[in-house]
Amino acid sequence: MKKLLYIGFAFMAFAFISCKKCQTCTTTTTQTTGVIIPIVVSISDEYCGDEYDNAPAEVSVNQNVGGISQTVVVDCVES
Repeated sequence: MKKLLYIGFAFMAFAFISCKKCQTCTTTTTQTTGVIIPIVVSISDEYCGDEYDNAPAEVSVNQNVGGISQTVVVDCVES
């Protein structure tokens, strides 16, 4: 009976861990100032459990001001 109880707890623990939804969102900023090599900065954050719904929306924004071009892309992937 104890073996069955331990197996049941192990199965429930595995099911609980495997159901944890996560997504990894990467924000990539590319800035061009007229120089040949653009500046690229990329940051990734993981949103799991209660934070899953607080992940940013996927978006792509382009800005051009005073000869400086900037593109910001947010891309999210479930993991």
